[in-house]
Amino acid sequence: MSSKPPSFVGFTGQNLVYAVTFCCSVGFLLFGYDLGFMGGLTTSQPFLSTFGHVNASLLGFLVSSYEVGALFGAVSQFIVGDRYGRKTENIAGASIVIVGAIIQSTSFGLPQFLVGRLVAGFGLGIMTTVIPVWLTECAMPKSRGRMMAMQLSNLIMGLIIANWIDYGMSVHYTGSIQWRFPCALQIVFCIIVVCMTPFLPESPRYLCATDQLDQATYVLAALRNGQLDSPDVVEEMGEIRYAINVEMKESGSWSDVFHDGGISAFTRVAIAFAANFFQQLSGVNVMSSLGPYVFQNSVGMSTHEALIVSGGLQVFYFFSSLIPWLVVDRIGRRKLFMTGSIGMGVFMTLSAIFIGIGGTGLGVAATVVLYLFQTFFTLGWQSNMWVYPSELLPLKIRLRGGALAVVSQWLFTFLVVEITPPMITNIGFKSYIVFAIINFATVPVVYFCFPETSRRPLEVVDLLFADRQDGSRPSIFQVVRDSVNKDYVKSIESQLQERARSNKDNDAIVASEKEKALENLSVKMRSQL
Repeated sequence: MSSKPPSFVGFTGQNLVYAVTFCCSVGFLLFGYDLGFMGGLTTSQPFLSTFGHVNASLLGFLVSSYEVGALFGAVSQFIVGDRYGRKTENIAGASIVIVGAIIQSTSFGLPQFLVGRLVAGFGLGIMTTVIPVWLTECAMPKSRGRMMAMQLSNLIMGLIIANWIDYGMSVHYTGSIQWRFPCALQIVFCIIVVCMTPFLPESPRYLCATDQLDQATYVLAALRNGQLDSPDVVEEMGEIRYAINVEMKESGSWSDVFHDGGISAFTRVAIAFAANFFQQLSGVNVMSSLGPYVFQNSVGMSTHEALIVSGGLQVFYFFSSLIPWLVVDRIGRRKLFMTGSIGMGVFMTLSAIFIGIGGTGLGVAATVVLYLFQTFFTLGWQSNMWVYPSELLPLKIRLRGGALAVVSQWLFTFLVVEITPPMITNIGFKSYIVFAIINFATVPVVYFCFPETSRRPLEVVDLLFADRQDGSRPSIFQVVRDSVNKDYVKSIESQLQERARSNKDNDAIVASEKEKALENLSVKMRSQL
């Protein structure tokens, strides 16, 4: 047997994980770009002229219609489930975005543009459901958060590209190309995803769940830089198969996400849904999708100033996003969630005060605190939130439960983007007070109801929700307490390893007995002949 571990396009081990991360990052760069480029178009005169200078409410819907499409894209993954695999669904999503981008960039009327936004959003909804699951299932426990942080930094890079493309087009062009080119640029990122994905490994957990065990072992060995029979590879495969066997004892269908199912399924889906809810209601998409509009209509800047400051905000946002690379897998999910919410609540409160009082000096101060708001968002809720549902949910419902969580993401993104322009128009600085209150209210919910999942094998998270020794099902409060108890976590890690070995031994015994039975049957048939 070759001494070299299995590989994909010459990559193995962490380098192969980085390759998967890069492909996922391009998908999330597209996500950021699509969130951001419409913000600049809301102040583009050629764009507004083409579509009849729509009012604030309809303008908000033009931006947020993308989120409606993405919501239905996520719902489609809830219905389809694990039928086609992570890679196939990612390619399908990118291909649909290409179609939507073509429709948008060739639009001459409002209905056509809305259809393009909905179609492209549908494709992105598929991608944002599948990508976090694919990356989480390929990455190693100790670096899952960092891989997701790298991916989410590219989301911000998409926002940066969108803002500066909008600015550059507004400065140098006066015709419809000023807005058509930003719409068409989506296609470039989709082509990269479609071309890269076929050459990368499928999720080993998905392959195990669909009885492709040989291929799953090959993929896992490549991702872990080991041989097919390496002890680490064999042990992790055993843990995955054990978790799958436990889950398969329960009936498997889409309705599992609404039941306990022996794995606290509904509780875990509800927490994943809540994580997306709190992220979107923090107010982050006010700045991501409508930055130029906010700086122009709330802070009082000119169109030119608003575009520059919004573009600068995204650059600052990107550099802030590098902080989680260093801390996300060290500090833990819960502490970062709470730290981020407290910081965002404080800076939203300050922005409300500064904008409410008004004046040039306080306008600058409001801009500064909105910049700092983005720092605490990326520290607490950006990469942290996107990895959390995939870590929390059991394999049997990981994609469907993740789809519902992403439905929450897009539903409340739509809500925030839709209501922000009329909110700013009608209640002004009080809009920011609403978001501040939500951020402060998030802290106790996380403290009592969000278990710690950082640096835990996915199968260990399953055992946190399992029945205790007395046969009782733990409450979510007990699960949270156990998840931060290092001694308890170590005990269930040992328990998982023992059960995986036992499961492997049982499989070997069953296989041996089947082989003996076949040999006896063969001998008996020969003797009869």
